[in-house]
Amino acid sequence: MRVRRIFHKIPLRPQGRLAAGLRSARAGLSRGLAGFALLFLSAAEGALEREVECLARNIYFEARHEPEEGRRAVAHVVLNRAADDRWPDSPCRVVAQGHPDAGPLCQFSWYCDALPNTPPRDRSWGEARRLADRVYWGRSRDPTGGALWYHADYVTPKWRHGLRRGRQIGRHIFYHDPLSREDPGNPPI
Repeated sequence: MRVRRIFHKIPLRPQGRLAAGLRSARAGLSRGLAGFALLFLSAAEGALEREVECLARNIYFEARHEPEEGRRAVAHVVLNRAADDRWPDSPCRVVAQGHPDAGPLCQFSWYCDALPNTPPRDRSWGEARRLADRVYWGRSRDPTGGALWYHADYVTPKWRHGLRRGRQIGRHIFYHDPLSREDPGNPPI
């Protein structure tokens, strides 16, 4: 399994044309390039904010009644998938995978249940936003040890049989690849 960085498209130190454009913007305020640079950076910031929003929605709709560790675990599964070549490369794409034609094959049931996906602006939503921000920006340890799947403890999906069971956190049971070399930090249950 090849793992890729989630942020591979965001250069930490701009190079090439992007760096030259930013240098020009700094040097050429009077030519209006600073406005272009500001617009460019604002658009990038907006895209990142949308990714955090998708992660927050998944936390909210999948685990809002779970303990904090369980909510972080659900968010880490999304990021673990985004870092794995078998899934799309962003939280929004991972959450939306399978929609609209997948029906029951959606990765996250709330996304395809035909109910509104706009959370109320309440305390649970604010907490989901805070946790999504922490997890997305790497300020949270992954309590699942790299899990890529989970389900609630009150369902028994058939797909779980081919996977290595990991920790149960709150009402969710987390799973790893059966041949993964990564130790989830806890022995299989």
